Amino acid sequence: MTNKKISKTPYIIRLTINEKNSETYRVSKDLFITIKNIIKPYQSFKNKPKKVKCIETGEIFENAKDANDMLIKKGVSSSYDAYNRIKEVCNKRKEAAYGLHWVFVD
Repeated sequence: MTNKKISKTPYIIRLTINEKNSETYRVSKDLFITIKNIIKPYQSFKNKPKKVKCIETGEIFENAKDANDMLIKKGVSSSYDAYNRIKEVCNKRKEAAYGLHWVFVD
């Protein structure tokens, strides 16, 4: 492999070995796309994300990560993994997340 100059906004690939060990690589867009195409058949989540609705506000989001981004923008959460809590509420494992109630929508 040749050394190509990496742009100011490189693509990042993170390999998680286990809960405590991971490796991060900054690569060019071309290399990122090549690797993505090679590993695509091994993708864990092949289902499309479900839309999520906040009961209190009536807002509908394309997925729980978009709802998470809204919580961060509004200062309600500072956690980038709050979407897991939102999905737990949608799956009826918890009653509320960040004081809000959530449901999946079709």
